[in-house]
Amino acid sequence: MGAIAGTKVVGTELGGQYKIVQVTCIPATASDTILFSLATHGITAITAILKCEIQAGQSANFQTAHVTYSGLTITLVSLNAAGAAASDWTGAVVRLTVLGY
Repeated sequence: MGAIAGTKVVGTELGGQYKIVQVTCIPATASDTILFSLATHGITAITAILKCEIQAGQSANFQTAHVTYSGLTITLVSLNAAGAAASDWTGAVVRLTVLGY
């Protein structure tokens, strides 16, 4: 498991305390973690992950990406076409859309 950076792309404030934050990240292992913070991403809690999208680098060795979260930590798991752990992330970029406050 590796820790990777989530670069903030967009931050949109909704009515009340909620915000939608989009980040891009570059996967480096089959199971990576992205840590959110108030200083970097503008939120202190994650309410939901609205979308996980592979933007670049999709291949037979990096076919799908799945995310889960606990607290301010998102775990990104990447799989190959056979459903096993991905093994090649050349040129890979994943965008996450997160709802938080």
